[in-house]
Amino acid sequence: MTAVSSTTDVARRLATLFKAQPGALFSDFDGTLSPVAPTPDSAVAAPGVAETLSRLAERLSLVGIVSGRGVDDAMNRIAVPDLLYVGNHGLEWHEHDEHHVHPSGLAAEEVLPEALRDIEQRLQAQVTLDGIIFENKRYSASVHYRLSADPGRAGEILRPILHEVAADYGFWVADGKMVFELRPGAGVNKGSAVRQIVTERELQSAVFLGDDVTDADAFIVLRQLRDELGIQTCTIGVLTLDTDQRVIENSDFLLDGVDDVVSMLLELVHLLPNDDDSPE
Repeated sequence: MTAVSSTTDVARRLATLFKAQPGALFSDFDGTLSPVAPTPDSAVAAPGVAETLSRLAERLSLVGIVSGRGVDDAMNRIAVPDLLYVGNHGLEWHEHDEHHVHPSGLAAEEVLPEALRDIEQRLQAQVTLDGIIFENKRYSASVHYRLSADPGRAGEILRPILHEVAADYGFWVADGKMVFELRPGAGVNKGSAVRQIVTERELQSAVFLGDDVTDADAFIVLRQLRDELGIQTCTIGVLTLDTDQRVIENSDFLLDGVDDVVSMLLELVHLLPNDDDSPE
C-alpha cells in the first residue's frame, strides 16, 4: 500500500484489531515519535507523545518503544516509566526496573571504542570529518553523515570503510537515513525482539510504527506472525522526505509524518476502552 491513510481510518482499524487481547503497540522513536533531527542529541519527542503513550499503556497490555538508541537515552527522551523499552535494535531491554543486555552486546562494549577510532582514522585519510558524528551507544554504534558537506560522497566513502572495520572486529553493518549502524550479533534486530516479545507473552494482537529500514525488520516479522500464527497484526510506516522503499513495501498503512502519528494515537486513546474511565 502506497497511499497515505487518514489518521481516523488507522485509529479505527487499530481499535478493532486490539479487540484481540492481550495486545501490544510498538513504536520506533526517531522519525516516528520525534521529528528527524540534525544530530542525535537534538531529537525531542513531539508535543503530546508522553501523555498519549501513558494513556495507551492504561488501555493495552503492553506499549513498547523499540529504538536504535540506548535504553537510557530513549527513556530520558520519552519519560514514561510504565513502558517496555528495547534499545540498541534489540540488544538491551528495560521493563519494571529490570535491565537485560544480550550477550553479544556485552561482548561488543569493550571493543566498540577501538572500532570507532579505526573508522575515524581511515575516513580522515579520505575526507574531512566535519559534520560526521560518531555515536557510541555502548552495545552498538552509529556513524551519522547527514551534516557533512556532501552527504552522498561521504556515504559512498564510509560504506566500504564500515564493512572493512566490521569484518575486522566481528561486527556487521546496517544502513539507515544518513547513518550506518555498527552492530554485533547479526541475528539481533528489531524484528527478532518483536518476535520474542509476541511469542513469549502469547500476544494476540500487535502493531508496529516506524519510519526507517531497521523498522522494516519488525514489519516483516509481524506479517510472518500473522501468516504463521493468525495473530492480528498491523504495520504502519511513517513517511518523511527520505523514506526507504522497504518501509513502504512492508507497511499496511502509511501516515504522513510525526504529527499524523501523534494525532492517530490520540484518536486511538479515545476509541479504546479503559476500566478506569468514568461512564459519561
